[in-house]
Amino acid sequence: MNDEARREVAIFTQALKVAIEERAAFLDNACGGDENLRHKVEALLKAHDRVGDFLEDPPGGPSIP
Repeated sequence: MNDEARREVAIFTQALKVAIEERAAFLDNACGGDENLRHKVEALLKAHDRVGDFLEDPPGGPSIP
């Protein structure tokens, strides 16, 4: 992973901890005017919101012993 990707992931991870109503201000500060970076982080956040808790609860059905 390159430095740019690490920065995207770091900002994304921090943004998840920020209340939704405060994210815009957080991203303004964290991205420092880098619109490309902000768009990438916003895309990650949108994808995260769409997925939700999809992987946190396994589907029901027969269990395998």
